[in-house]
Amino acid sequence: MSSFHLFLLPLTFFYLYSHCSSSPVIEAALHQDPQAFYNCTRNTTFALNDNYHSNIQTLLHSLSSNGTGNPITYNTTVHSKNTADTVYGFAFCMRDVTPKECQECVIEAAKLISSSCTTAKEAIIWYHVCMVRYSDRYFFSMVEESPKLTFMNDQDYVGQASHFNNILWDMMNELRAMTASASNKYAYKSENISENEKLYGSGWCAQYLSTENCSWCLSDAIAEITKVCCRGKSGGRVAYPSCGVRFELYAFLNSDFDWLQKPLLPSSTRSSAQQGKQKQKILTIIVIVVPIVVSLVLLSLGCNCLLHRRERKKEDDILKESFGIDITTLESLRYDLATIEAATNRFATENMIGKGGFGEVYKGILSDGQEIAVKRLTRSSGQGAVEFKNEVLVIAKLQHRNLVRLLGFCLEAEEKILIYEYVPNKSLDYFLFDPEKRRLLTWSKRHMIITGVARGIVYLHEDSRLKIIHRDLKPSNVLLDSNMNPKISDFGIARIVAADQIEESTCRIIGTFGYMSPEYAMHGQFSVKSDVFSFGVMVLEIISGKRKGSSSESECVEDIRKHAWTKWTEQTPLELLDPNMVGSYSEEEVIKCIQIGLLCVQDDPDERPTMATIVFYLNSPSTNLPSPHGPTHFKGSRKDDNLTKKKFDNSVSINGITLTKFLPR
Repeated sequence: MSSFHLFLLPLTFFYLYSHCSSSPVIEAALHQDPQAFYNCTRNTTFALNDNYHSNIQTLLHSLSSNGTGNPITYNTTVHSKNTADTVYGFAFCMRDVTPKECQECVIEAAKLISSSCTTAKEAIIWYHVCMVRYSDRYFFSMVEESPKLTFMNDQDYVGQASHFNNILWDMMNELRAMTASASNKYAYKSENISENEKLYGSGWCAQYLSTENCSWCLSDAIAEITKVCCRGKSGGRVAYPSCGVRFELYAFLNSDFDWLQKPLLPSSTRSSAQQGKQKQKILTIIVIVVPIVVSLVLLSLGCNCLLHRRERKKEDDILKESFGIDITTLESLRYDLATIEAATNRFATENMIGKGGFGEVYKGILSDGQEIAVKRLTRSSGQGAVEFKNEVLVIAKLQHRNLVRLLGFCLEAEEKILIYEYVPNKSLDYFLFDPEKRRLLTWSKRHMIITGVARGIVYLHEDSRLKIIHRDLKPSNVLLDSNMNPKISDFGIARIVAADQIEESTCRIIGTFGYMSPEYAMHGQFSVKSDVFSFGVMVLEIISGKRKGSSSESECVEDIRKHAWTKWTEQTPLELLDPNMVGSYSEEEVIKCIQIGLLCVQDDPDERPTMATIVFYLNSPSTNLPSPHGPTHFKGSRKDDNLTKKKFDNSVSINGITLTKFLPR
């Protein structure tokens, strides 16, 4: 590390600390511009004199020259005879700037990313009011949430927090629907908090995203901004490569501040004297921090050899501390890094089969011919070690046909790797939310998947040696084997609880928006009934073929629960069934599964059935099920739901249907 970079380190640290909270992989290009944040891939590089480098320069020039349309977004591709040299690029500007301002921003961003990521095959930069990226991968139409950039206002919201949070939550969900359905994939909205106070928000998606994928991306960004990044703050924003959201207590579209600039409230005016004091404060901090950081770096270099010798012992201590057992118990599950690199061709891009919040998944083949799935946790993730230890602890002790099987792990150098059985048919969402592939999911297969997932959750809750709450049940975490049998995966945030424990609380709310139960999303309270809620959302998705909070060509589904409840109260439950599904089905069986789904997603966790009861319902064709209650936490829905419920209760109950018909589709 050069002395120049040692000097930059405290500057970068101070800037990030005072201006934003961002993904650890994002770097601040302070030596060039304090409003530039970029990320260069480290695992794939190229030589400066090859064709790929030339194509990047051509692409960046094209983006700089053409990114002036309205809406202000542009994507392009530079093809090559050698497909490995093809480059894909995208430029985007916030809609509060003119085309000329956008072009100027894109030009400067292109220069910065070219000089900052000189040999990276993939790079992204956020600069003032624009974003520019390029890649050797075809990322158009893909939802990508890494790397991410998050900012929060330094000031906490002063007022009734619960009232503010409810308004923020509702506004963000309305923005999600507005943005996803907008032709330019952008929306701006304001809501009254009180007579004298308003909340402003915006959402955007890359224009190449479909309506469904835009909604999916924004759902995760909203969960990040309302639960992780900026809860309790008076302003904040989250930017993914594919989408972003923002909220403030001032009309930021009319402000003079850059998108990456520290957010300020309208009343926050600074005099020259105040600015001088701020500069003096920064200088003082730099003078103090620089010597400390330099000393720490020199100390770390001096200790490097000693740490290397103790590395293996440290790895063993981590496992012993986490599992409460001696390391020899898990030695049979340990793989060498060299073995994993050989199986995956050193984590080659063509072997990547998935990408999640904590890392990438590769297909590999061991020397004996066995196919494996390798989950490589992101090195820079602060949560990686926690999820790694948790997942090994959980899955190593679980054995069930509807749970993915852990074959081993690797904890070597800086790598944290999990090795699973290879499941050839990918995940449930790969089939369910694709207009063509979901035709392969006949009703018998969908019913088999519903039943299999239910049995797997019962095992987690009641039948295993541990009582486990998964906390992140969703179609992308349900893998399908060669016979389309479901296997629950991804136990990175699962929680082991005491066998007699009914409920637990947490301040760290993590999971996926739309699948989290109301009591968990709003208050951090989770139990086995939280998994029941997630299962219910999945059941309704499996039946309808619609993603939570998504849309189709014929209608927009604001929320799958509300949509299903409407069909139920109108006594037209079969209209919820996926119209693309082929083959025959049992009408009574479909209606029963819809009713089970509605029972699972009731607001009150005490009214939701246990998973054991659900399995009993699924296996008992003549059982009468209780009547579900409709969702009540939607804005303005209590009155309507009570009216429809009263009307429905006076009519013929769907529970009375006993005739089974097999209808051709």
